[in-house]
Formats: sequence, structure tokens, C-alpha cells
Amino acid sequence: MLKYIIIALVGLGVYLGVTYKDEIEDVTNSRQMEEVQDMYEDAKDQAADKASELSDKADELSSQLKDLTK
Repeated sequence: MLKYIIIALVGLGVYLGVTYKDEIEDVTNSRQMEEVQDMYEDAKDQAADKASELSDKADELSSQLKDLTK
């Protein structure tokens, strides 16, 4: 009997979670945190791209300098 009560409570929890998903996210402010996390990841990716570009440019300039000193 306890097994059926547990299954019913889990089913009720899933139903409530699906039905009131938007309201739950509003109360917990999880949407705002997701937006902040997305902006952070975008900034991190842009910084990594710029660092890669600078590294490539430094390698290119270093090889040009070696060619000039020969």
C-alpha cells in the first residue's frame, strides 16, 4: 500500500512541476540566472577566441622577426 502512495505522490509532483513550471521558475528567479550564465559563457568564448587570435598573431610576428634576422 505504501508503494502506491509513493507512486501517487511522485506522479502528483511531476504533474505540478509540468503544469506550474513557469511560475516555479519565476519564484526561484532561475530564468534570470540562466540568462546571466549564458552571457558569462558567451563572454568566456569571446575572450578565448581573442586570446587564440592574439596567440596566432604573436606566432606570425615571431616567425617574421626570425626571417628578418636571418
